[in-house]
Amino acid sequence: MSDIVPKDVDNDEEQADWAGDPKQMGFLDHLEELRWTLIKPLAVFFLSFIASMIFIQDVKEILMYPLNQNYSVDEIRAFAGLATRNITGVYTAMLHIGLIVGIGVSSPFFLYNMAKFLAPALTKREKRLLIPGSVSVLFLFLLGCCFSFFLLLPKAIQITMQFNEMLGFQIIWSPESYFGFITWIVIGMGVAFQFPLIAIVLVYLDILTVEKLRSFRRVAIISFFIAAAVLTPPDPVTQIMMAIPMMVLYEVAIFVSRFVVKRRIRAEEAWENEDV
Repeated sequence: MSDIVPKDVDNDEEQADWAGDPKQMGFLDHLEELRWTLIKPLAVFFLSFIASMIFIQDVKEILMYPLNQNYSVDEIRAFAGLATRNITGVYTAMLHIGLIVGIGVSSPFFLYNMAKFLAPALTKREKRLLIPGSVSVLFLFLLGCCFSFFLLLPKAIQITMQFNEMLGFQIIWSPESYFGFITWIVIGMGVAFQFPLIAIVLVYLDILTVEKLRSFRRVAIISFFIAAAVLTPPDPVTQIMMAIPMMVLYEVAIFVSRFVVKRRIRAEEAWENEDV
């Protein structure tokens, strides 16, 4: 069984650019390490899922926030609650509650373990991205989740209720549809907020340029509105509320990318002066 090394090196100078001595491991050893890398966050996910089932009443009350924001205190007291339309609806609702808690709690452990697994196979330049990159991924994910939960979802529910009232429809909230809706909106926004970070990393690694980001601005805006149309209810206000933060983050990505490029150029010039 042959050893797996990240890349061929011809001299000591090139070897010095490596993040550290690569682990001399066989293919099956790498698979075993990857297996444990995935098992640990999965274990946290399942423990979080079980904990959410134990405290499901408290978790449910927290997740009812977007809906309760559209009712007065008296209406909430008189509100009969969510009504199941089939026998298995309660299980679907419980599954969604467990998913949103499990993914939220286990995501930091997943990032940490993946970074630890990938670190030996990266150059020093790439390894410098691990800690700030992992922190940024987690921050943007939580930012997207909080934005959708506290701002986007209450507004989306409000607009939906207004259209129902305008047409004279009675609203019957079912737990499976409500919790399923907020679960995928919250997780979807958390993932969507990663786009600017991906762009910055690609610029840092010389795969993408700031000029390309600027030239793709119109395409990105159209893509944001398409994603908003897919992830949110079919009303323009909610779609705009989702697309605008993405547009702002895209501009932030261009600004940060310019800073990253300038800093990299200064570092390269300093290295060249040291060699001279």
